[in-house]
Amino acid sequence: MADDFKIAQPKQYQRLFLKDEIRPDGRALTGCREVKILVNTVSSALGSAMVCCGKTRVIAGIKGRFAEPTINNPNSGYLVSNMVLPMTCNTKYKPGYPDDVGVAMSNKLETVLTDVTDLMELCIVPGKVVWLLNLDVVCINDDGNVLDAAVLAMSAALNNTWLPATRVLEETGRVVVDPDGEKIRLELKFIPIAVTLSVFDDKTLPDPSEDEEKIQNGSISCCIDDQSKIRAMWCSANLSDDVLSAALLYVQKRASVLLSVLRKVSKTS
Repeated sequence: MADDFKIAQPKQYQRLFLKDEIRPDGRALTGCREVKILVNTVSSALGSAMVCCGKTRVIAGIKGRFAEPTINNPNSGYLVSNMVLPMTCNTKYKPGYPDDVGVAMSNKLETVLTDVTDLMELCIVPGKVVWLLNLDVVCINDDGNVLDAAVLAMSAALNNTWLPATRVLEETGRVVVDPDGEKIRLELKFIPIAVTLSVFDDKTLPDPSEDEEKIQNGSISCCIDDQSKIRAMWCSANLSDDVLSAALLYVQKRASVLLSVLRKVSKTS
């Protein structure tokens, strides 16, 4: 009976719980699902991580190859991201070209990645050879709040990325990987963390599930770094100044928790 009511009147169903200061999945209004981070999950990648946020699962992997630098930036390498939302992670996604959600998510990741590392550190031979790092983020299961999980997986992967040593062959001048050389850790200028809150009636609910996303009035997603600097913010709801201030305060607290989990995993990897 309850399932029928949830399907027929999902908003009324949620309101019944919210009036008792609880969410349909049993969480408190400000409660978040358990987050787990596993690093080095892809053996062939230079750095990788999988994030589990409740039933939502996202994996990020970084692969590198040699490339020619641009004429305008002869001493800078590349860091390119791509977000994949396959049909297997949720039937709402269709096969073929990325849909609007996938494109929007990829654009957000690109924004978050801006200046995350010094691209000049990816230079191997000035003006000739640089590293091109491809950061692929793939959603394995979408049960809501994929953006936060994607950014966390991306940050964990980057924070555990090691570049192979290289050398130049004297005979040909060709650059090759030196398997006996010492690997170099990718240095990050900051570690980005995303925190999303779903807006429903007069409530802001962090870490929304898929069911909550379906009926939300809008959402606010904020990317903050480990120095408490806001790197990006996306808002699709009309919020008063007081509600927005309270939301940003929560973002800082939640980001601190997620950053602590990430750092703990990085120390043990």
